[in-house]
Formats: sequence, C-alpha cells, structure tokens
Amino acid sequence: MDPLVAIALKVFDVALILFGFGAVIFLHELGHFVAAKWAGIRVLAFAIGFGPAFVTFRKGLGWRRGSSEHEYRERVVRAADQGSTSTISPTEYRINMLPLGGYVKMLGQDDAHPEYRSDEPDSFNRCPIWKRMVIISAGVVMNLLTAAALYVIVFTVGLRTEPAVVGYVMDASPAAEAVAVNADELGISETGLKPGDRVLEIGGRTPASFNDLILATAMAKEHDALKILVERPGVDAPVQFSITPRTGVQGLLELGITPAVTTTIRDPKSESIRSELQSVLETVGLGEVKPGMRLVSVDGEPVSQAAEIGEIVTRGRGAPVHLVFESDTGHVEADLDPEPELDTVNIGSEREPVLMKHIVGLTPVMTVGPLDPSARGYTQGLRTGDVFVRLGSTPYPNVAQGTAEIKARAGSTIEADVLRSEEGRPPEIVHLVMEVLGTGRIGFVIGSGFDDVLLALPPPADDPYPASAVVTRPGSRLLTLGGEPVDDFADIQRVLQRASDSAEVSDAGLEVPLRLRLPLNPSSDKPIERDSVLVLGPDDVSRIASLRWGLPIGPGVFEQEWTVLKASGPLDAIALGLRETRRVMRITYMTFLRLFEGSISPTNLNGPIGIVHSGTIVAERGVVWLLFFFALVSVNLAVINFLPIPITDGGHMLFLIWEQVTGKPVSIAVQNAATLAGLILIVSVFLFVTYNDILRLFGS
Repeated sequence: MDPLVAIALKVFDVALILFGFGAVIFLHELGHFVAAKWAGIRVLAFAIGFGPAFVTFRKGLGWRRGSSEHEYRERVVRAADQGSTSTISPTEYRINMLPLGGYVKMLGQDDAHPEYRSDEPDSFNRCPIWKRMVIISAGVVMNLLTAAALYVIVFTVGLRTEPAVVGYVMDASPAAEAVAVNADELGISETGLKPGDRVLEIGGRTPASFNDLILATAMAKEHDALKILVERPGVDAPVQFSITPRTGVQGLLELGITPAVTTTIRDPKSESIRSELQSVLETVGLGEVKPGMRLVSVDGEPVSQAAEIGEIVTRGRGAPVHLVFESDTGHVEADLDPEPELDTVNIGSEREPVLMKHIVGLTPVMTVGPLDPSARGYTQGLRTGDVFVRLGSTPYPNVAQGTAEIKARAGSTIEADVLRSEEGRPPEIVHLVMEVLGTGRIGFVIGSGFDDVLLALPPPADDPYPASAVVTRPGSRLLTLGGEPVDDFADIQRVLQRASDSAEVSDAGLEVPLRLRLPLNPSSDKPIERDSVLVLGPDDVSRIASLRWGLPIGPGVFEQEWTVLKASGPLDAIALGLRETRRVMRITYMTFLRLFEGSISPTNLNGPIGIVHSGTIVAERGVVWLLFFFALVSVNLAVINFLPIPITDGGHMLFLIWEQVTGKPVSIAVQNAATLAGLILIVSVFLFVTYNDILRLFGS
C-alpha cells in the first residue's frame, strides 16, 4: 500500500473514532436535554464540546457564527419594552471550539458555581427532587440504551471474533503448570492446558469468545484460583482445572495462553508486514510457501487445526518432518528440522518474569538475539549472535546470572567480553563498556543460544538439576552425549529422549555418558577434555520423555481461528444485547474494585488518546467491530459518569438523595469544597492516563 494512502486511511480512522466518541457524548447530553424539557425546565444551552462557540442555532434566530446569546438578550429586552413577549427560543444549540465532551446548561444549575440559583418557576433548583433525579440519571440511561441498541445491531449482523479455544500455551505460565483436577480419573498424565482445548466454563460462566477468557482472568481476585472446564480432543469427558492466574508484564492477571490459529499462512494487507512474513518463511526453509497457502499434512497425516501439528511433530522425536502446503494456485512440499521446546523455569518474579530454558539443567551461555541497528544495544556495540564470554564479573553467564549482573549496575556502566563470529572472518573476542538504564536494561533481546552446545552453569534451584554434578565450569562445550556427537540442543533432546525411550530405568536412575571440553585455562593453551556421566532419576527420565517438539515457525505465521457470534433472531439479538450491556457494566465496576485491590495496575487505564488509538485498531476489523467498540465506550461512559464523584452525574445524584432524606440541600460550602475536590481528582486522573497513553504510543 502506498505510504500516503496508509496515512490518509489512518487519519480517516482517527476522525471516525472522534466522530463516534462525540456521538456517544451527544446522546448522553441528549438524554439530559430531553428529560429537562419533559420536566418543564428552561434549557439555556445544549452544547457539544467546550470553549467558545464555533457555530450556534437558536429557534427564531437561525444559524449564527459564534454565540447568539447577546443578540437573544437584546431581542428579549426590546420585546419587553414594546409590551410583548419574545418568540425566540431560550435554548442555544452550540458546537464549541473544542469538540471533546459536551453539556446541557439549565436555568438555576451550574456545576462550576453550586451557589447559583434562580427564583424563576422553570428553573432547575425549583423543580421537584424526583424530577431532578430523572434529569440527572437520563444521560446514563441514554448511554445504556445506546449500548444495548448497538449490541443488538452487532449480534443481528454477527460479530467475527476469536473462539474460546486455547492456541499457544506459554512456557512456565499458570496454564502450562496446572494439573487437571480429574487427571487420574481421565488417565491424563501431561500437565497444563493444551492447544486445541475448548473452554466450556471459566469462573462459573460460559465464555462466548477468547476475549471473555482474557477478561475473566484479568477480573479474577488476586491469588484466587479460577475454576476452568475444557473440552479436549480425544478425551471423553470435560477436563477440570483450578488455575491461579499470575500478574504479567502488562500489569494484568494472565493464564499464559493465546488464541487458536488455523493451518493457513497469514495473508496481510500491509506490504511491509507481508514482506516481513515472507522473510521469516525463507529463513526457516519455506521460501516457496506463499501467504494464503494452507498446511494440509504433516508427515503424511492430514491436519485441519494448528493444535494437531505439535502432536504429530512431537511423536517424531526430533526427526525431520515432511510438510505439504496447498492453495488454489499451487502445491508446495518441504522438509523441516523441528525445534525442541525444552523445559522452562522462571528465575524472575511474577511481575517481571525471566524465563530460562534448559534440559535436566543443561543450559546455554547467554547470547544476543536479533538486534535491529536502531536498538540501544546495537549502538553500544552488541551484534546479533554475540556470546557473552564475560558479563560484569561473571564468566560465561546463563540468563539468570547475566540478568542479575545487568540489574546490579542499573544507572551505571557494565563491561563485557563477547565472542563474535561473522561470516568470512575468524571468531574474535570484543571488549565493550555499555551503559545500563535506570530500569536495569541495556537494550537488547536475549538470544536462545540453542544452536550451539556451549554450556553455562545450570539454573538456580533448591533441588539441583542432574547437570549440576557434571557442568561445574561455565564455558564448557558438550562434545558427545550417550556416545553420539552433539552440535545443538536439538541433538541433546533427541539423544536423551532416545535413551529414555529405550532404556529400563532402575531406582538408581539412568546413566548417560558424556564428554566435555573445558574452557581454556589462562596458564595453558591446550584444551582439556573430560569424560563424565549424567545421572538421571526416574522423574528426570519421565520429564525428558514428555518434552515436546515444534516447527521452527511460531503461531504468528498462521491465520487466527474465527467464530461468528450471531443471534438466531430479533428476540435473541435483544436478549444478547441486554446481556452484553449488563456484562460490560459488571466488568467496568469490577475493574475499579481490582484497581483498589491492586491486581490491576493503574497504568492499564486508557485516556482519550488511548481510546482513540484502540479505536483505530478496532476500525481495521470492520464496521461491526467499530459498533461493538462504541457500545463498549458508551457503557463505560455511563458507569464512570454515575460514580459518586462531585461534578459527575453520580455526585449530583448523591446530593439529591441527601436533600430528599434531610429535607434541605447540601450546604453551598460543602458543595464548593466537593466540586473543587472532584475537579482536582478528575484532572489528576486525566493527566495520569494521558501520560500513560503517550508512553504506550511512543515508548518509555
């Protein structure tokens, strides 16, 4: 797509979101306006936006550039002098210079000046309390009715969304570590949720989409387990889980799962993304596969869901797999070497996880992953594939040691020696001095290191891993395992699984011989090789046997799986619309509760900028999703507006309830103080969420 066209479309999307947001506010104020007219109150202004009037309309005067208030007053005075009554409407309809928000101005009512009163019979303060309550709540009611109507339209047409099916399960996540409650009853030996699991129930509710799973998890009470019921292919009865979500990097409680994907290669509209996808395919040996093609078989077995791929590849125990892709215009076959998924341990915290992959403690030395020239680490001398020979005071660090060294020097500098191997040049040691940000980061992605067998010390653990007894010097290179040469971690997993599958494991465990080349001693230039034995206990052997294999392409290469949420008829659409409105209201209130409890970070709140940005992303999904988004905004506006905060509708309602109960209005002094406090609170929250919006958009 032409860059100018892309920019024009983005500008159009922003304008569309602003228009929709303005429409939601307009309908809110229309609720107040209609109720005020019904109550017989004199409405002085019905305005969209704030600030000076840009254009106005008044019955009897017509359209005017700017406010017609001065002209209206002159006409009223002139008519009075002539002994007649003016036929010009007292209501000015305004579009103001800053088209964000809106208001209805009534005689005898002014949010900024609570002491303002009028003795006129059609003033707000002279109106019965119950009518004033109707007027105050009418905006919120209008927003809820608007949302319900939009949801009815959405479910009548049909909403295309991700089904409540598990796609990828993240390593060391709550979903990966969970044990089925009825595992023994169903004969299930593997832990965790699995790709292809369809969630039937979560937290006592039936999810309609994957988004429901995300919300149910985020709204869960911290440290409380979520009861989850799933339907698993090949298992006769539903599988029951009790999983405690953990706070992820986004500050929300997470299970650690992604939506399900199909076997069709993505076909992005964006040329840049399409080119990037093609580059990924070429890198792994699938250069002839084109976007839109469908993977139809793996090793001769037909596949219709991505979840089936991993099962077939894992059964091959690391053997090359034969893939067949088809489309209307072509047929491509290819052989790929699978990648080991290994074991994963989190050596960080729940909020800042640091994941280490290993196999019975055999762990690669920390390396530098793909590094863009614009990355901060690149500008400090790091390059893709660099191996840390020394980082700070630690030689050949593993991920845990390397991360700790960097964090310990936050706001300072750190020295490093890296082994760099570039095509056409002999390997060399490069010395670097790098600045560490105050957040404890240099600015690079940690590489996997699994394409080599240079070993670091095993991960820290209360119960030492088997490798702890044999890998005592970091920087040792594994030469052979089980009598076979090994070049990477795929070879390691392949050899160990073969040994585990073929050997009988005694109580003493399984012994696997290995040979290491130790790192050079500074006083000697002759490499030392040492033979040792890796002793695996029965649990280790069982764990090795259960390790999985996957294709060297991630789930992001495939199209997502979709379902359509559609009502069966008009009555069902109304029922779904009302149910969705009620559900979103409940979730919004739950969000405030979880904010106070601390399980949701305030940094996740969106301000106007964040809402517009989210809206532009939603707009790419089509008109139906846009209507769904505006319904969501409308419900949120209703809930927030009715919170008991001074200067909001909820605050006004609280004052009216006090007046109804006590028989007299809240004192002017209290109203002034409350209004000031409410204004300070709202402005503070606005500045906070806007700051976070900017950070999310442009990076911290």
